[in-house]
Amino acid sequence: MPIFILWSITIILFLAFTFGILFLMTRGKRFMRVTFSVSFCVAIIGGFLFYSYNYISSGEGLLDTLYATVRGIFTTSRMFFINADYGALLTESIWLQILFWLCHLAALIVIQATLFTLFARKLVQNFRMRFGLHREVYIIKGSDKYALMLGENIATCDDPHKLPVTERLVVFLIEDDDMEKTDEKTAHFGGLVKVLDRKNDFRYYLSKAGLGERWQRGKKYSVILMQDNASVPDDAHLVADYAKERNVSKDSLNIFAFATSDWDREQIEFFTQKEGGYGYPCTFHIISVADLLIRRMIEKHPPFECPGLRFNESGVAERNFNVMILGFGTVGQQALLRLIMNGQFITRDGSRMRATVVDREMKHLEEHFRLCYPSLDICCDMEFLDHDVRDKAFFDLLEKSDDMDYFVVALSSNKENKKIARDIRLHYERKGLPFPFIAVSEKNERLHSIKHNDGIFTFGCKEETYTHSVIIREETNNMAKAVNETYKNMYGGQAWHELDWFTQESNRAAADFIPAMLKLANTTADKAENYSKLTNDITLAETLAQTEHLRWNAFHVVMGYRRIGVKEMRERFETYSGEKNSREHFNYCRKDTKARLHICLVSWDELDELGKAYNDVTGKVQDFKEDDRRIIENIPKFLKMAKSGTIAKGNLRLFRKFGG
Repeated sequence: MPIFILWSITIILFLAFTFGILFLMTRGKRFMRVTFSVSFCVAIIGGFLFYSYNYISSGEGLLDTLYATVRGIFTTSRMFFINADYGALLTESIWLQILFWLCHLAALIVIQATLFTLFARKLVQNFRMRFGLHREVYIIKGSDKYALMLGENIATCDDPHKLPVTERLVVFLIEDDDMEKTDEKTAHFGGLVKVLDRKNDFRYYLSKAGLGERWQRGKKYSVILMQDNASVPDDAHLVADYAKERNVSKDSLNIFAFATSDWDREQIEFFTQKEGGYGYPCTFHIISVADLLIRRMIEKHPPFECPGLRFNESGVAERNFNVMILGFGTVGQQALLRLIMNGQFITRDGSRMRATVVDREMKHLEEHFRLCYPSLDICCDMEFLDHDVRDKAFFDLLEKSDDMDYFVVALSSNKENKKIARDIRLHYERKGLPFPFIAVSEKNERLHSIKHNDGIFTFGCKEETYTHSVIIREETNNMAKAVNETYKNMYGGQAWHELDWFTQESNRAAADFIPAMLKLANTTADKAENYSKLTNDITLAETLAQTEHLRWNAFHVVMGYRRIGVKEMRERFETYSGEKNSREHFNYCRKDTKARLHICLVSWDELDELGKAYNDVTGKVQDFKEDDRRIIENIPKFLKMAKSGTIAKGNLRLFRKFGG
């Protein structure tokens, strides 16, 4: 055989072995540590046994045995310098020869891995980013403790005590020079750390991770922009533009942007709408930490479970839902908004939800809050009081508030929050009244092991919030996509990736209320999934449809919407500048996502007259009440989908065909 063929085979085998070691190192540091340890033990123990046995067999007596043992130890050590005594194995057994060379191969694995670790660290990391067998890539821009906490939870599926999932790659992009410290913190869960500088920018690492590469099309990418990053909207825009340029698959990229203010949220929203048809091939998730904390609170302790609320067989509440918010900072404001969205019920006397808000700086807070949310009075009677919770005026207020269902205590300090929560509890104990829910904000990072059973509970745990299930919400979004597809097939509409962030968020808000609907219908998910429709009781069905309209109104006013009057609707229809009688034409006169306007922000009883006015203006027949009834009727279909395994059970999301 020609010499060059032999050399080619040799080089190919060497490269295969080298790349094999490199591939093993891409499987994560824990995996490589185990491989390294096993290989080291095999080489040491196997080599020593082989060499010592052969040296002992060639001598006699105790002195020769001691000499052979020392020689065996020395020769075994030489294996790790590729300088062993290969001629010492005196046997014709093919199996012993194979075992002998396997020991040397194990030593060679240790040598190669050590050399890669010492001198080719960046090569290993880049190889792992490019050629690792991971199916999910999470790129986190940020390196504060919450970014690291989230990265660890993503890598370990929310169980840091377990080994990282090899199918997931977590890459941290940092903007400082403290790479070694960050790398040390991420080592135990296999995270990669890259420094953003003028040479290596954001787009460079998106490319290095394979986003937009044809041969990486099967992978799922999530780009997470943490709140410690001052340029979240710009970065979100950059990633979206990159995805559009590289023609990224529409289902392969999610962008999670932690917005620290309404300004950031509106900027991201604006450029997603600006494209006309939502042309970016990615799904946006705009995240507020305060909102996440409140969502978790309401998921665990929903308003419909409050002890003081009672519902009859027709789904009607005996009285309205009452809340008191103590402290009106960011958390207090989010608590009020979320409770408005989730506390809408039809009452026997027609009364609406009532909220009492107390803060010592209320005179500086109320006006700005009402400016941001001008239509909240449509859904909730609000009273803003400028009180200090330590003053007599507050305790006098408490004496008059025996029908409260939900207290949210979100003052300036943990100590003050706990003190006032205890005072509220004592007040109800002395009066012998049923305990309301008392939610106590606590700025902490670790989950409490002690649980209250008397209606008092804490929220605000960062450890519970910065998790894969809460932030990424993969099952939630899969449900939303599937249900949207169902409605699109039944009634027409847009595909999931064509919906803007607002409409997708509306889907989630509707689904968050499904447990309340089941409660009002006096049924459970297991029972309802076998129904053709949620209820055959006409009165109950109508109550649930009215409740759905209340919920829909609440979502929109919480998002800052105002009502379009009939006169303005007519003017908008006549002055539309686009193609007449198109879908956009009809949508323009009834809703405006950018300007936050909608014609249906009216009571249930007003919808019939509104429908007539809309029909007169547009010549198009539209029954607005029927849209709410259809939502209720289709709940069992989504429950069936959940149980069938198509979508994870318990994460129900609805698509509201009418306007989102």
